[in-house]
Amino acid sequence: MIHFKKSISTILFLFSPCIAHAQTQQNVLVRDARFNPEVQSLEMPDLISSESFQGKYFKIVLSKKEEAISLTEPNLELRLKAATAYYHLNKARHFWVDVMNSDYVRELPPITIRLEITNKYSDLGHFQNESLEPQFNNALSIPDGSPMDGVDIPAWGHEIWFRPMKTILSSELPGSGLGPQGNPLTQYIKLLSGQVQSSIESQMIQTTLQKLFYPQTLSTSYPTAILKQIGTLALTSLILEGSKHTDRLFLEKYYYLDTAMVPEIIYHEFSHIALSDHLTLSLSTPILEGMADYFATAISGNPEIASRIKMYSLSMPKNGRNKILYNTALEASVYSNSDFVLSVLWLLRDHFPELAHHWVFIASTFLSTESSDIRHDLIGSLLAACDYVCESPRRDKIALRQILEEKGF
Repeated sequence: MIHFKKSISTILFLFSPCIAHAQTQQNVLVRDARFNPEVQSLEMPDLISSESFQGKYFKIVLSKKEEAISLTEPNLELRLKAATAYYHLNKARHFWVDVMNSDYVRELPPITIRLEITNKYSDLGHFQNESLEPQFNNALSIPDGSPMDGVDIPAWGHEIWFRPMKTILSSELPGSGLGPQGNPLTQYIKLLSGQVQSSIESQMIQTTLQKLFYPQTLSTSYPTAILKQIGTLALTSLILEGSKHTDRLFLEKYYYLDTAMVPEIIYHEFSHIALSDHLTLSLSTPILEGMADYFATAISGNPEIASRIKMYSLSMPKNGRNKILYNTALEASVYSNSDFVLSVLWLLRDHFPELAHHWVFIASTFLSTESSDIRHDLIGSLLAACDYVCESPRRDKIALRQILEEKGF
């Protein structure tokens, strides 16, 4: 009997490392060489638990719970989501520590990652009441905080919240889910109508001057000429307005987004945390979102965000190659999720591939979440940062100004 017990103990000892290794191998959604999604079995880095997604730098929990999700979670979809978030968060941290050499990120305490959480955030009490409108289809980076005195709520550190996915009609989205310039047809007609309007206004001024000083040079009567020009303006405006009703031709009928299953969104949220020593996590702005977008694409190595992944994302993806030009409307917070700022920074990456990451990061230190705009502050910060990273600041600033002219500045 004693010999038998020793044999069993020996067998368990020999096989226990294999069991632990099998647990730390998890299915993860990743991008292949063509940026298409695929599931691979990968090692979970820096785990400090053999039983759960409790890591040295990240803890993955379900909603408002505090215990980490089990490595043997029977809900396979939840386990896939936990493993995907955990793996890509560690990849993002590696980028910020080893590529960007960020001491701030290196010294961050462990971050709690909440999956499937529908509560709104409260800077006084951490979680808002369950009775308030639940949140879906997005992600949120949470600053650390302490509740009010006398409230039995413990302090919390930085967190990232990934909402559940919910299918809704695209027509219910603010702005129909399209960019601030409208659908592609509207953008094209808007470009043409601007040129037509400028030309007609010039013709009307010329016709009026002819009527006043050289009436004999008019080939048709003044009222006829003016009415014809006004008619052209009206027709152009009518076509432009009509094009705005064709949004449904450029949209999927439905919208959903499982943010914890999109690698670039995971990188985006961690980049918010990484930038939070300079860009506070107080509100969403075009500058704040554009900076996080850029570093998400820097980590993935691809200019696209949330594309080609319809099982978990049926939305309007972002693209750093977007040719959209500057418009003052892009400054509004309602356009925080536009990819305009991303497209500006990707032009910088195209022209200065070896400098761009640190150039953009230094530029971010000159910006403010609450007050910085695109037209003045983003451009000014990029020019100022050039003094720190450019080999020839004068030459490279001239090149940068030419790049910015390509974006309509």
